[in-house]
Amino acid sequence: MKKTWWMPIAIVAIGLGLVGLSMDESSVQEATIQKTVFHEDSLPLDYWDKPQAMGKVHAGLENNMRPEACAQCHQEQFNAWRDSKHAMAYSPGLVGQFPNMGHAAGNDCLVCHAPLAEQLYRDAGDLDATLSTLLENPEGFSRAADLDSTKSQLPLRHAGVTCAVCHVRQGQRFGPPRRGSDVVGHLQGDAHGGFVATKDFEKSQLCAACHQFPQAYAINGKPLENTLFEWKKSRFSREGVQCQSCHMPDRKHAFKGIHDVDMVRSGLEFKLKKQGKLAILSMTSVHIGHAFPTYVTPKIWVKAEALDAQGKVLQHWQWVIVREVAYDDGWKEIQDTRLMPDESRVFVADDLNEHVKSVHFYVDVVPDAFYKDVYRSLLSDDLQPKARLLIAKALSDADKNDYRLYENEIKI
Repeated sequence: MKKTWWMPIAIVAIGLGLVGLSMDESSVQEATIQKTVFHEDSLPLDYWDKPQAMGKVHAGLENNMRPEACAQCHQEQFNAWRDSKHAMAYSPGLVGQFPNMGHAAGNDCLVCHAPLAEQLYRDAGDLDATLSTLLENPEGFSRAADLDSTKSQLPLRHAGVTCAVCHVRQGQRFGPPRRGSDVVGHLQGDAHGGFVATKDFEKSQLCAACHQFPQAYAINGKPLENTLFEWKKSRFSREGVQCQSCHMPDRKHAFKGIHDVDMVRSGLEFKLKKQGKLAILSMTSVHIGHAFPTYVTPKIWVKAEALDAQGKVLQHWQWVIVREVAYDDGWKEIQDTRLMPDESRVFVADDLNEHVKSVHFYVDVVPDAFYKDVYRSLLSDDLQPKARLLIAKALSDADKNDYRLYENEIKI
């Protein structure tokens, strides 16, 4: 049996320099009062050091780090974020694994899934309490941005990757320059005492802290998540197309990716043709600035069926687009058949039966294929009752994410 994926996760986190530490209250307060030094045209060098202490979470609207508080003035950004994977980063499939790992190892995972110091577990009791809370509140925030809602009183970790994760350091706000302006540095304003504007928020490097794993822990020469390096090797980097260009168009905070069928379709081009006794489907990555898919979790199935005049299947073919890895006394890469930027792949239905009248092609996406295998493996082992409920919910939710990306038929 393949061993579950979380076993070496602490090693990965250490390599990233993002290790989550269990901090007591005094440590958080001490970190909070430290002054951040920055150059006016860039982010502070320690901006992505983890964990980051934000200060008091519920101390008036100006100092409230809840996303609902930010929504009082930034409603458009909140409405996009609330449906994003960032908002769901503190997920049942993640947390359901923590009881077997312990709260300290769980904190190593939270450095990307809930990175603020105030979001970390203080002790084992903190972790145990969150199991029931997450079962009762799959969404860790008020969708209506109601600050009086009981959901707005949940521990901040339940809100996942919140506004403050990217925009607040020691009480100071950071963000891109104002629309239509190139002015950077500290800009005066009535809210929050102004903010620090930097073009770093419009650069791909901003995303690297959680979306680029270290080369030191590469599998077959490639980190588990290698998105920034894949992008740097592509023409998109040379042309100045940043991560934000596609995943945050017009500064929208939806962060769409592999789970969004329209997003994926917009990045690919399909052509289906007949050539003699062959039916050929070509797939080209035309607007994707990294490998498709970039991570090890999704799997894309390409299938073809040869049909007779009555629609009976006479022949069938199947191909997979995936980076498949497994952990068994060390990580191993089983196969890597992903598409690189601008790469084309052809899928050929050949040696067609003489009774074949048409060939039907399908492309199906399983965004959480690797995770689903992990969840099934965990459910076959001993789990605490609440952890089992969380993992079962995660598997059920993941099954709903599968979708058909492409379907077409050609007459023979």
